[in-house]
Amino acid sequence: MDNILVLKGIHKRFGGVTVLNDINFSLQRGEVRALLGANGAGKSTLIKIIGGVHKPNEGEFYLNNKIVNFKSPNDAKDMGISIIHQELSLISTLNVIDNMFLGREKLNNFKFLDKKLMLKEYKKISESFNFNIDPYIKVSKLSIAKQQMIEIMKAVSCDSDIIIMDEPTTSLTDNEKINLFNIIDKLKKSGKTIIYISHILEEIIKISDSTSIMRNGKMIGTYKTSELTKARIVEIMTGKEQCNLSIKKENNNLSYKEIPILEVKKLNRGNILKDISLKVYKGEVVGIAGLVGSRRTELVNAIYGVDKIDSGEVYVNGKKTKINSPKEAIKNRIGLIPEDRKNLGLILNHAIYKNSTLVQLDTMKQGAFLSKKKEYSFAENAVNELGIKIVKVGDDVKKLSGGNQQKVVVSRWLNKDMDLLIYDEPTKGIDIGAKEDIFKTVEDFSKKGIGIIFISSDLEEVIRVSDRILVMRNGEIVEELKNKNIGVKDIMNSILNV
Repeated sequence: MDNILVLKGIHKRFGGVTVLNDINFSLQRGEVRALLGANGAGKSTLIKIIGGVHKPNEGEFYLNNKIVNFKSPNDAKDMGISIIHQELSLISTLNVIDNMFLGREKLNNFKFLDKKLMLKEYKKISESFNFNIDPYIKVSKLSIAKQQMIEIMKAVSCDSDIIIMDEPTTSLTDNEKINLFNIIDKLKKSGKTIIYISHILEEIIKISDSTSIMRNGKMIGTYKTSELTKARIVEIMTGKEQCNLSIKKENNNLSYKEIPILEVKKLNRGNILKDISLKVYKGEVVGIAGLVGSRRTELVNAIYGVDKIDSGEVYVNGKKTKINSPKEAIKNRIGLIPEDRKNLGLILNHAIYKNSTLVQLDTMKQGAFLSKKKEYSFAENAVNELGIKIVKVGDDVKKLSGGNQQKVVVSRWLNKDMDLLIYDEPTKGIDIGAKEDIFKTVEDFSKKGIGIIFISSDLEEVIRVSDRILVMRNGEIVEELKNKNIGVKDIMNSILNV
């Protein structure tokens, strides 16, 4: 077999956490390989190693039968590997053609930019893709879908031997998807190798020759796609032993009153959120499950006033309410623990007590001025209540571990008169002990009658804490599941429409 890429015994650790464990992976020239796994399975880390973003701690990497050791993504590009990342990397202030050739501009004999040559090459590629985009328009003026097209053209224009596509159809229309699949077929026939990551199983079955499936940092196996069914893929992704969890939500603090704490009716935002309707009652924990691209965080941002909605109605305690900013959300007694704690949840260069009291400042005053004594007292009580491991509350929050930082974010809502608290990926990047502490805060808040929206990529966590689970797919709520005798497989079947 003509293997273009071989990985042997790859291990990757971040701190003390093993993310990839003894990965063996190989690709044949001209193959379309699907790479699947639930969120957190290790797919992104694996492709970042292939693309030179991360270096493995152990193992060997062969390209065209020669061992390689990439020091940067540029090394990987120079060796014929391109990645279309899920998170777009275009520069919004530059036009399309400048983005296409950024870092590899065409020069004439006098070492000046050869704009005619770049335009000629751009037109050739865009025509082959059937993507009609003005080469001189600024990227900032384009839709996300068209920006995605440019990323695809940019990767292909590098004439790479291996092209990694990470959720490339997330923002594409059906016609654009068909064009992409035709291009993949052309690339395959020309001897190019594709690694294709998607949670849309219909796409996987349609375009891939083989499928590699990961779970919990391990490569479970590689299979001929023609021999797989959607149900079998879900079974391998989740593991049979995970279909029925032993840890279930035992406490139930919800109070189904006539008026819910939060009610959302037919909320829409562009092509991102479509006719979202949901209710959260006093003391109820509503889990939201979905894979990458399902728009869970976008829903949170719309409810919390971070993003403006196009249409729809929001009711808080039965009263129609417009929430245009996080400040207005807090006034309406809605709190948020954001997904990105370092950039959105914390001020890393500020003291622990300053971060802990951030939304409590109205109660931290002595006369017209903030009382440091009150701030210290609040933070120290929060440290004791949540078991935050610190030296002193005056230390910068950046000195804490990820789990303790997350507890600081949670601590700011203690003793705050709230009706609803939103947890968005609260356990991301924290250890098992810290996760248990976070779960306890969910239970404690719900016991006080606070409604909870809980989002996690770990479906076991969603099942553990939730009374009801809303399943999202492509910006829509596609199913509501009562948390009674359900397992990971039931949710995955709903997510993947099996």
